[in-house]
Amino acid sequence: MWARGGIVFDMSEAIASSRWGPRERRQRACEAALGVGARLGLHTRRAVILRDWNNTIIRLAPAEIVAKVATSHFREARLESLDREVAVAAHLAARGAPVVPPTQGIPPGPHRWQNLELTLWQYIEPAPGSTPPAAQMAAALKIVHQALADFEGTLPAFTLELSDAKRLLQPHRSLALKPAERRFLSGVANEIQAALATVKRAWRPLHGSPHDANWLPSADGFLLLDFESACRGPVEWDLAALPDDALAFFSAADRGLITTMRRMRSVCVAAKCWVAPGRAPELREAAHVHLKLLRGQQLD
Repeated sequence: MWARGGIVFDMSEAIASSRWGPRERRQRACEAALGVGARLGLHTRRAVILRDWNNTIIRLAPAEIVAKVATSHFREARLESLDREVAVAAHLAARGAPVVPPTQGIPPGPHRWQNLELTLWQYIEPAPGSTPPAAQMAAALKIVHQALADFEGTLPAFTLELSDAKRLLQPHRSLALKPAERRFLSGVANEIQAALATVKRAWRPLHGSPHDANWLPSADGFLLLDFESACRGPVEWDLAALPDDALAFFSAADRGLITTMRRMRSVCVAAKCWVAPGRAPELREAAHVHLKLLRGQQLD
């Protein structure tokens, strides 16, 4: 569901290390997904890893189900919640919004297996394509925003994302950061926190992170996924995750605020990725890219 390709994880392979490196993390995630599937009476024979950047995303084959296993290295982040993600996605799916839905007929969770939590989602076969056209992206996000307007659950303030980032920038949390880089990122976070104190825009329910990687190309068009950081805030927080050409469809948005929000997104992503940049190549790349963006340096 979350990627076009997959890695079939062989459960018979021995664990090479007692540490939670990639091999053991994936094995534990597969064990959790298959274990919960068996407990629910699902006929699953293998676990196919679709993505393992942040959480571990697994297809349970031959069932049309995807398990999102919470293996993230910053699970204590206050903005992110598996329970809230399921509730928000179910609400949107019930209103026909273009989203990847949680499982129906099978409890989506969160489920616990030993010391891991996971949620269950409908598998949707990816279609050709990678990034939605600007007009389609804008239209889909507008539908999601409208459908979220009557969501009755509690959504946290988007500013928790920055609070989480500041905690992750503490020396004991992001050991790979050099002192000068830590001071720089912490300074940017403080600068943005001060700027947000003057924001007077109206707040509304938001997706929280509608960046390129959270869109799935399907036969019915592009679908939004990953509502784990759904929140309340100004619409510019969501728009800051969109490419420039999509912003033309939001004429009332505050362009200056979007610029501030983009800096906030970069410092938040950098803070998360520098906690464990060696976890995946994608995280290491993002850690360096967002540091360069904040410094105004040219990307390679």
